[in-house]
Amino acid sequence: MAGDMETSDEQQRRLIITDMVLENFKSYAGEQLVGPFHKSFSSVVGPNGSGKSNVIDAMLFVFGKKAKQLRLSKVSELIHNSSNHRNLESAKVSVQFTEVIDLDDDNYEVVPGTSFTVSRTAHRNNSSVYYIDARKSSFGEVTDVLKGKGIDLDNNRFLILQGEVEQISMMKPIAQGPHDTGLLEYLEDIIGTDKYKPQLQEGSKKLEELSEARQGVLAKVKAAERDRDGLEGAKTVAEAYLGKERECAVAHASLYQIFLRDGQKNIDKIQGNLAELEAKLKHEQEKFKSYSANMQDAETRFQKESKEHKAIQKELDAANERFKEYERKDVKLREDIKHLSAKQKKLLDKLAKDTTKAEALERDAAVMAADAPRLEAEAVQLTQQLQQEEKELARLQEGVKGELEGYRRQLSALRAEQAPWEAQLAEVNGRVAVAAAERDLLLKKQADAEKRLKVAEESLQTATQNAQAIEKEIISMETAEKASRQEAEECRKAAAAAGQEAEALQAALREARGVLAQRRADASARSSQSAVVQALLAARASGEIPGIHGRLGDLAAIDAKYDIAVSTAAAALDYIVVDDTPAAQRCVELLRARKLGIATFLLLDKQAHLAQKASEKVSPPEGVQRLFDLVQVRDSKLRPAFFYALGDTLVAQHLEQASRIAYGGNRRWARVVTLQGEMINDSGTMTGGGGKPRGGRLRLGSGAPRPGDQRAAAAELDTAEKQEHASAEALAEARERAQGASAAAAAAEKKLAGLQVAIPKARMEAEAQRHNAQDLRARLCQLKAATKVAAEDASEVQRLNKEVAAAEKDLAPLQKRLAPLQAKAKALEAQMDNAGGSPLKKQKEAVAGLQQAIAAAEEEAAKKKVGSAAALKQLEKLHKEAVKSTSEADKISEELVARKQEHKGMDDQALEVLKAAKSTEELLAGKVEALAAARTEYERKQKELDIIRDTEVNITSAMTDQSDGLATEQKNHKRSGDLLAKVQKKLAAQQEGAPELLTGQELDTLEPRDLEYRITMLEDELGRMAPDLGVIEEWKRKDAAYGQRLTDLEAATAARNEVREGYERLRKARLDEFMAGFNVISLKLKEMYQMITLGGDAELELVDSLDPFSEGIVFSVRPPKKSWKNIANLSGGEKTLSSLSLVFALHHYKPTPLYVMDEIDAALDFKNVSIVAHYIKERTKNAQFIIISLRNNMFELADRLVGIYKTDDATKSVTINPSAFVVQPLPVAAN
Repeated sequence: MAGDMETSDEQQRRLIITDMVLENFKSYAGEQLVGPFHKSFSSVVGPNGSGKSNVIDAMLFVFGKKAKQLRLSKVSELIHNSSNHRNLESAKVSVQFTEVIDLDDDNYEVVPGTSFTVSRTAHRNNSSVYYIDARKSSFGEVTDVLKGKGIDLDNNRFLILQGEVEQISMMKPIAQGPHDTGLLEYLEDIIGTDKYKPQLQEGSKKLEELSEARQGVLAKVKAAERDRDGLEGAKTVAEAYLGKERECAVAHASLYQIFLRDGQKNIDKIQGNLAELEAKLKHEQEKFKSYSANMQDAETRFQKESKEHKAIQKELDAANERFKEYERKDVKLREDIKHLSAKQKKLLDKLAKDTTKAEALERDAAVMAADAPRLEAEAVQLTQQLQQEEKELARLQEGVKGELEGYRRQLSALRAEQAPWEAQLAEVNGRVAVAAAERDLLLKKQADAEKRLKVAEESLQTATQNAQAIEKEIISMETAEKASRQEAEECRKAAAAAGQEAEALQAALREARGVLAQRRADASARSSQSAVVQALLAARASGEIPGIHGRLGDLAAIDAKYDIAVSTAAAALDYIVVDDTPAAQRCVELLRARKLGIATFLLLDKQAHLAQKASEKVSPPEGVQRLFDLVQVRDSKLRPAFFYALGDTLVAQHLEQASRIAYGGNRRWARVVTLQGEMINDSGTMTGGGGKPRGGRLRLGSGAPRPGDQRAAAAELDTAEKQEHASAEALAEARERAQGASAAAAAAEKKLAGLQVAIPKARMEAEAQRHNAQDLRARLCQLKAATKVAAEDASEVQRLNKEVAAAEKDLAPLQKRLAPLQAKAKALEAQMDNAGGSPLKKQKEAVAGLQQAIAAAEEEAAKKKVGSAAALKQLEKLHKEAVKSTSEADKISEELVARKQEHKGMDDQALEVLKAAKSTEELLAGKVEALAAARTEYERKQKELDIIRDTEVNITSAMTDQSDGLATEQKNHKRSGDLLAKVQKKLAAQQEGAPELLTGQELDTLEPRDLEYRITMLEDELGRMAPDLGVIEEWKRKDAAYGQRLTDLEAATAARNEVREGYERLRKARLDEFMAGFNVISLKLKEMYQMITLGGDAELELVDSLDPFSEGIVFSVRPPKKSWKNIANLSGGEKTLSSLSLVFALHHYKPTPLYVMDEIDAALDFKNVSIVAHYIKERTKNAQFIIISLRNNMFELADRLVGIYKTDDATKSVTINPSAFVVQPLPVAAN
């Protein structure tokens, strides 16, 4: 919101009033133009009573305000009436609007198509008409248009009338009456939450009505509930009787279903067992015939596979030996090829170097042969140039001809004398150069041969050293081979010994584990304490839970003969015996806390009524005994608990005796169990057979357990566990030694195999190095011979040396003879140089230079000719050597091809041998598997024949037992089905109907013994009850009436809650919206007041912080350097400043494009007027302010002054633009 009122760099459209036209409106007679107004800050000024406030009334009139809001009683009173203008029929006000875009402080751009005029005409008959751009309109359309442009016509906060600022300071926190306005209502009107008031009032009224209606329905519900609850006691007794009766029948049905389920399971199991046994017997018989017939075949195959295995192994050994021979030949051929390749490379390298050298000599000879004619031509050219320079010299010398003539004649004579000698000297120098070049070529050939000799000697030394090193390595490998062979044999012996020891220890471990298993079985038989029992006994021992005796089956003993019988008949032997209910509850809490599972507890204090029955002397039929009488109980107070578990259950020798007793007619002895675990229940059903009978629920022996027996058994178990652990550790150590020895043997054998391959290769490598050394020794003789100069070359070198010496000897007399002549010529030339002066001297130097160049060119040409001849001669020798090297390289290449072909042929042969060996090896591997399979098959068939014979006997015996059990189970199953049908028919006749038959999972959760006990208890309770069954129908009628009342209450409650929820939503929406706006206004108020007062503080505070609408809002102010006060207790100027701060804060909260204020500065002093004026001046940058003021501090800051004055009892207007006036300074008077 604030951002809409602040200055922005963006160009935004906004609405302004350009001007107003008032026609016969109040004090304005005729048509008066008020304006034009400035786009930002315009001030309306004029004396009191001139009609300034009528400008604001005119705006309000156009904006649709009624006459009363303009301080008049009717619209017709707005028409002007003065002495000069009487009985006017109408008054009209037109306001011109337009939208602009600010360009700078004074200029703006009108948005095309946005200008419009709103007019309103008041007639004498108190009617008024609205117009928009001369088009007749309505109040609604005018307000919609102005609201659409952002003018707040709902709250009129853009308009501050005269005295309204002071009214704000006088507002109470909340309205004191329905027609008053407090600060709360003032702010609610601005924020917009007053729209919720009518809805809240209506919702409150409706909520109160619905709450009263609900209270009436609630009273009826309670009355119906009292009527129904009066029958609750009698109904409960009757329902309890019916429930117990039905529960008893359901228990019978569940019990019969268990008998049917178990009986069918046993029948299915026995039938399945019989089918399986028949199939097994048939299978075993067929298998025996097959194995007997195939036994001889297996033995024959085993012998055949053994013979074939030995033959293939022999063939594989021969192939491996042949391949090793090829490996040795391969190493030798590789070394020969390597040696010949190196020799060939050296020859080819030399041939390449000689070829390169020959090419260089050929190029040099060609260059020198070409350079000689060029140099001779250059000498001829220089001679011609010399002749020209000599002519010039002659011209210069002409001046000193007389002086030089004598010198010249002498010099000519000297040169004529020098010429033959110099020719002889040049010829001798040429002979010396040619002979010396030929001699140097011959000497270089000898130096190259000596270099090759040195390289060969170094290679011989290297080959010899390598051969010696390999010989030492062979000796080392042979030693290692011997050690590895010995190590492998020792490790194999150790592995065999450790294997035998492991077999013995394996047998000992099996025996120890058998003993341990027996000890553990004995311990399990002596004590079947589970984790639950152990935890409870530990709690008893620590004193945490007193009153625990332990598991019932652990508190007595019985002869082993009756183990299966007592375990079958008494599932309660697994119950935990405690003294009373509190002990049982503490046990349950302990199990739940430790998450140990569940247990069933038998309370001794609840079994006291069985003590008399347990002490009775009985005489069962046929001399059988009760299981209870066979149990040896040391603590007599535990006898009722054992009687609860066993009752009058008899133990018979076999099923026939049990059937006679159970079905003999005496119901007391209807429950009988046989020694084999077959059970006839007192309901007449029979269980047993089909599986292994259970035992171990009661301790066995001659008496209850003693602590000493338990300690001895624990010691024996501990000893067995230690023995088993020691045997296991010894076996692990023996196996580890065997594995270690086998691994070491394998490693030694692997190393031995590697050495057996490496030693022959090393020997062949040493042989190759020795062969290479022999070749190098043979080459040394050739190289040494090559270092010696051949007789022909030696005589040639000697001849050339003599030729050089003779030529050099000839040089000395020639040079000696020329020296004095040259000295004289030089002296004459010096005299001649000095005779002609500087020009002549320079010319002489030029001539001398040319002479020297000619001599140099001639000398160089001679050298080129000699060098070319020498190069051609050396080139001829290189060609001869290249032919020789090429021939030798061709021979080596042929030998290499032959060796490689031999190597390739040998590779092919070796590959064939290797393929044959691989094929034989694969064949051997398959044969090993076949041999092992044949041996295993032979041994397995022998063992299986024995097993089959034993299996046939066992199956035949088991089938006989299963057939007997099947007949008994089928008889019991039919009896249980008949009893279940009878009970279900009885239940179906009841109102609830017969329950669905239980699922297998549900039946698994039931215990037959518990159901039988429950049936007995229910029948006893039913016999003691005498209910009134008719009361149930009466209670149902009362309950139906109560239900109807309750439905009515729920409907009334739902209606009340729906209205209450809507009411609460409105209250919350009102509170949330109000507090959001209140917080923004409060913060802006504080900011405005601090800015206007330069340091003061102001706050809007909720009287009730939880409900702002209950007590209203307090406007607290702290003027600068003063204490906090309520706004009502401030001075007039302070009230105005505080109210203005609130007004400006409200402008920030709900901005509008234009603001109109009437003498808001009336109560302010000079300083505060200036502060407010400057603030308004700043705010006008993006909003239009029209302010009526008489304070010069205010209107002097305006951009446009609208003057209002009155003459002839009629108001007029004149508009002034202060910026259009330039104040000229007054002239200064001269002194």
